[in-house]
Amino acid sequence: MSSLKFALICIILPALAGCGYRAVGLETPVSGERPAIAIPPFGNRSTEVGLETVFANAFLKTFSESGALRVTPRPEEADLVLDGKVASLEYSSVAFFDIDRSVVRKVTIRVEFSLKNRKTGKIVWKDREVFTEDYVVSNNYHLGEATRMMGIRRGAATLSQRVLDKILLVL
Repeated sequence: MSSLKFALICIILPALAGCGYRAVGLETPVSGERPAIAIPPFGNRSTEVGLETVFANAFLKTFSESGALRVTPRPEEADLVLDGKVASLEYSSVAFFDIDRSVVRKVTIRVEFSLKNRKTGKIVWKDREVFTEDYVVSNNYHLGEATRMMGIRRGAATLSQRVLDKILLVL
C-alpha cells in the first residue's frame, strides 16, 4: 500500500506543478520583461493639503515591493503611466463620548485613476475608488492630527494594493 501511495504522489505532483496556475502578478510577461510604470504625484481636488504625496508615496511603495511591474520615476521611460486624482475627502463622526464630542471619526476619500499606455496614448484602465478609514480622536490636537494622518496613510496603503491587483488583472 505504501508503494502505491508513493507512485500516486510521483504522478500527481508533477501534474500539479505543470498545470499553469500562478499567483496573479507573479508570472513574467511573454516578452520576458516586466512593463515599466510611472506614478506621478496625484492630483488633489480636496481641501486637504499634502494628500497627493501621501497617495503617490503609498502607490510607489506598493508597486515597487510587488515586483510585478518595474517602477520608474520618469514617465518618458515608462510603458504605462498611472494617474490619480483625489476627488474628495469627507470626515464624519462614528462614535461619541457624549452628545458634542466624538471619539472615533471616519475619513472617506474618493480617488479617480487612469492607466495610460504611454506609447499609444490610449487609456488601458480607468476606475474610481472610495475608501473609508476610522481613526481615534484625541483631546490633544497634535495626537489627534497624528492619528488622522495614520488613518489616511493606512487607507492609502490598502487602496494601492487594491488598485495594483486590478491593474494586474487587466495586463
